[in-house]
Amino acid sequence: MRIAVVAAACVLVCAAIVTTLWSPASSVGVARSAECQEVPLGALAPAAPAWCDQLGNAIDTALRTPNGWSDTFLSGAVHARLAKSYLLYDNARPASSRALTSVYRTEQFAHNGHWMVDIAGHGAPAGIYEGSAADFFTGPNNGGALMRPDAAFQFDDGVLTVEFDASAGMVAYGDRVWPEVVITTAPAPSSRETNGWYAAGLFGGYSTIGCSFPSDRLSECRVYDADKITANLNAHSSAGASSVFGGAPTADPQRSAWHLCGAADPDASCRDHFKIELTRDSVTISVNGVRYMEHSGLPRASQLPNDLMTSPVYVYFASWAYLPDPTIARVHWGRITINADPLLMR
Repeated sequence: MRIAVVAAACVLVCAAIVTTLWSPASSVGVARSAECQEVPLGALAPAAPAWCDQLGNAIDTALRTPNGWSDTFLSGAVHARLAKSYLLYDNARPASSRALTSVYRTEQFAHNGHWMVDIAGHGAPAGIYEGSAADFFTGPNNGGALMRPDAAFQFDDGVLTVEFDASAGMVAYGDRVWPEVVITTAPAPSSRETNGWYAAGLFGGYSTIGCSFPSDRLSECRVYDADKITANLNAHSSAGASSVFGGAPTADPQRSAWHLCGAADPDASCRDHFKIELTRDSVTISVNGVRYMEHSGLPRASQLPNDLMTSPVYVYFASWAYLPDPTIARVHWGRITINADPLLMR
């Protein structure tokens, strides 16, 4: 995925550069009536963007332990708000760091046993084109929304696990839209970006790890210190790990573990169960119970920062997009579990 290289190149100067590239005042808004006739990318007709209909009341289905969380979202809710047990960060880049981006609106909602996020972008501003230096370094067309449980968690005996269901393998997304999971010591997105390409770049000043799950099934994780990416982990980058496995759908069982679905398929056709397991010197991703990617024996410079291991951390589920063309996209999520506990399983 080309954005893996981009993220490493984009550092603290990115937020300053992008301010010269895009001004919301210069955009031409889409008429609401026309916008509401558009079927979001990743949805099926007659679906309309979430903001075109009033959201119903939330139903809280989360289960909690002192260091764990589980939610199936099986409430029977139809086009409803997410419960107040979650903190929502819509249109997160301009809302937190005041970054200027052509992504202009997001909305998160629960529906029919899962939850979804719609993301809208105007398309590249004048003078910006895909692959240009400005596009490459500043992410002027990147953005999205984040959600996290209203709770902090800690590594348990040196291990933290995050599990979730998502329809990541929607071919219609291309390399434009992806779910991302971020674990960080930051209780909210920072006012300073480390990069604008990924949701994990919203936590400047805090130790962070972010894992993204694009539709090409090339999973990738990035470790950040307070200022920059310190390790890129994917099928092509080991970050010095002594043992590296997978990360790409090159052979079975990995090839058949992570499903794909076409534009005419319902999102449930490619909703998979992902698990991220973190230790100080290893990152492991499983898909539907199949080990998909593992980097272990990371050298000190690539390991998870010490304060991430020893401090309370927050888990963000991010719906992220790169939208160089006018687009409304929908990201589909399902069950989430943090530090799985038998008391939370049902």
